[in-house]
Amino acid sequence: MRARILGMMGAVVLAGCGGGREQLAAQACDDAIRTKLAGRGVDINLKDLAAHAAPEGADALRLLSTIVFDKGLSSEYKQTAECKVRFEEGKPASVIFLQFNWSMDDVKKD
Repeated sequence: MRARILGMMGAVVLAGCGGGREQLAAQACDDAIRTKLAGRGVDINLKDLAAHAAPEGADALRLLSTIVFDKGLSSEYKQTAECKVRFEEGKPASVIFLQFNWSMDDVKKD
């Protein structure tokens, strides 16, 4: 009972600080994207990612945002990422779907 009360208090604190499920989902997506794109220069706006969160059933969120590659360089280009995160009682948020929507129109050729 005590752990449950502390867990609920933690969720309230996160929500009060601008956290909540959207921020947790955005961070989980950010981690997954950075893992998949290890070694690449990527810029992900966590606030934008969280702002574009939409419910996907009772226990999940779907997030969609733009990723900037090589920010500030002449080779800079943008792509879209779609991510779905599931929330389960007593477990950290988990990414259950990650898709990069590549468009060759934005890729600069040398």
